Amino acid sequence: MTTDEEATRPATASVVRTEVSGDGGRVLLLGEIDHGAVGQLDQAVEGLLGSAVVHLVLDFEGLNFFDSACISALIRAKTRAEEQGGTVKLANVDRYARRILDITGLLGSFTIEGEESPSPSA
Repeated sequence: MTTDEEATRPATASVVRTEVSGDGGRVLLLGEIDHGAVGQLDQAVEGLLGSAVVHLVLDFEGLNFFDSACISALIRAKTRAEEQGGTVKLANVDRYARRILDITGLLGSFTIEGEESPSPSA
């Protein structure tokens, strides 16, 4: 693809939605979370953790692409939640996302929703 084609190609919308229930919050990741959209994720996490939310679930169900910017945001979210005595779990992590987390050495750092402890490396 040439630069001109990239400039005229419509951007894939990235959407981050949040849900709150008591002291728990869920961040739904939809579309592509890359360097151009990661600010939405950071803002959502900061907004939830700045309220009464202590326990976060980052839901990958609608996520079809993520890059190193998203991986960094996951680490920031986990660090921030733990600083407040909270937790971060990942949900609906498909085999491709699981593989990326494994390759980066992060799979064992996160608990996958439905699993009791941080996920073992594959």
